[in-house]
Amino acid sequence: MSPGPWLKFLLRCLLVTRALRLTGGAALHPRYERVDGDVETLWQRPEGPVKGLFFIAHGCNHQAPDVFTEVTETGETFKECASSIFGKCLGLPEEVALRHYALSRGYVVMAVSGGDGRQSCWSAGDLERVAAAVAHVRKEEKLSEMPLLAMGASSGGAFVGLLPSLDASSGIGKLACIVPEIMGVNTDVNEHVPTLFIHMPRDSHTAHAVKDLTVRKVRTGELRAEPQKVSAQFLTKCLKEDQAQRLSKAFQEQHLVDSQGFLREDPRHRRWIATAESVLGFDAPDSLVADESCLAEVMNVAWAKHEFTAQFAEEIFDFCEGKELKLAQMAPGWKTELGPIEVFEFGPKQGPLAVAIHGMAKSMLHEWDHTAKALAEEGYHVLLPNFHSMSNGLTPGTISSDSVSIVVKDLMRQSSNNGISMLLGKSWGGGMASKISQDTALKVQKMVLVAPAELNPWPETCAVALFWAEDDAVVPIRKAETHPELQQKLTLFHKEKTGGHRVLDAYVPLIRHFSHQRAEAHKVELLQKEESAKRSAWNGLHTSFKVSLIGLLGLAVPGYFLYRRRGEKDARGKRLDAAKE
Repeated sequence: MSPGPWLKFLLRCLLVTRALRLTGGAALHPRYERVDGDVETLWQRPEGPVKGLFFIAHGCNHQAPDVFTEVTETGETFKECASSIFGKCLGLPEEVALRHYALSRGYVVMAVSGGDGRQSCWSAGDLERVAAAVAHVRKEEKLSEMPLLAMGASSGGAFVGLLPSLDASSGIGKLACIVPEIMGVNTDVNEHVPTLFIHMPRDSHTAHAVKDLTVRKVRTGELRAEPQKVSAQFLTKCLKEDQAQRLSKAFQEQHLVDSQGFLREDPRHRRWIATAESVLGFDAPDSLVADESCLAEVMNVAWAKHEFTAQFAEEIFDFCEGKELKLAQMAPGWKTELGPIEVFEFGPKQGPLAVAIHGMAKSMLHEWDHTAKALAEEGYHVLLPNFHSMSNGLTPGTISSDSVSIVVKDLMRQSSNNGISMLLGKSWGGGMASKISQDTALKVQKMVLVAPAELNPWPETCAVALFWAEDDAVVPIRKAETHPELQQKLTLFHKEKTGGHRVLDAYVPLIRHFSHQRAEAHKVELLQKEESAKRSAWNGLHTSFKVSLIGLLGLAVPGYFLYRRRGEKDARGKRLDAAKE
């Protein structure tokens, strides 16, 4: 690492130290121990009152020292990094960010190396080793009665899911909360420990255990880490500002990101490395080696498939400290037959009613906001119900389409409407919208579906616009191909080449146009047909021209050779006549 990045790293550490002091959670020098001879354990205490213990379990190909830096927040060298099993502390950005936040919240942060301690995965055999490490830290820091919070990613996520199987007498003490990230867990061992799942949309290991735990009355939550734009600001997690700007520009020029700044392919394919090396040269902040590089980690976070992320640090501690995961305050007065529900409102109350239903991910609750604002400008009264706020365990994972219909009807009546002018839904919400549109009491006039989880026959009187991104990995666009009979009935089917599983800004003007009076909706259809007719006419003309040309050539070529042969014959006859004379 060149002196420049080292200096920047030191300055960053000093800034973090100052921030921690300002929040009353300054950190003491971290400690290192090999508990029972071989259990590599690192921990750090905040300066001031302690609320509890926060354990971070690394993923495969990683180890505990990844959570710590070789230069501490106090500016001192963490000497034990060099004598660790891996031989150094990588200080990966997401792990370090989560450690800093945990310290600021008043928690002792600890990490243990799983497996053989060097680029290893976790197994059930590590349970006793971790219990011993936790007991050691509790004794050293006098935390015997303090609650333990545990968060792990990938293999570490599955591992923290096993911690509820341990008895408090094992040394682990009071396990107050677990946070499995990008990994499912064994729900059979968890009878009472609150569990917060953090998913990534492109990860095939996304947990499906939420419903199981909810049914068993285990307090459960879930958040989804969506893809992020690889902007210059995003890259400053690892680079100096000028480096980040140059690399961001190069990614755009090399078409490694799309027009909106999202990665076009999995960064683990490593095709971005050549561009990074050419832009950064000898000034690169690290080796760019997978599982060791700051830049490689944040690129994986941007792709949102399978990587440790600290973006929900605040939500993790809020949930584990007993607070509900709420993204906004509930609007008063929205009561339904199934209980109260949080509803976001846009536009004039006297306008035609539009209802938008969100997808499964709680982190994307406000994905319809831009569309709602555009419809509000068109005079619509837009309601965005939050189905994550329902009581009695009813969530997007458990609530039926009949129950969704009941809720929407109750909202419709309370808004003084006797029908829904426009019903919108994305992903899970798109499937629900497609189903409930068949309820004649809702009188749905138009429907907008974005990558719906399900497609169902809708009323003949309902005009439908369908939107999809061709690179949607969550609900692939080929799902629409299984319903050719519905495609023929669509008023509008708009596709984007890239964009993934999101309500894209590119959809908003088209939805706004579609929202106009029914004649305008037909105009969209007619314009499409007209363009199609123009193409058909040109194709027909082009085909006729080709046929005529072939026909002319078929006549001209033989005629040419016949003419040439006749000419040659006449010439020979003239030469013979001349010879006779």
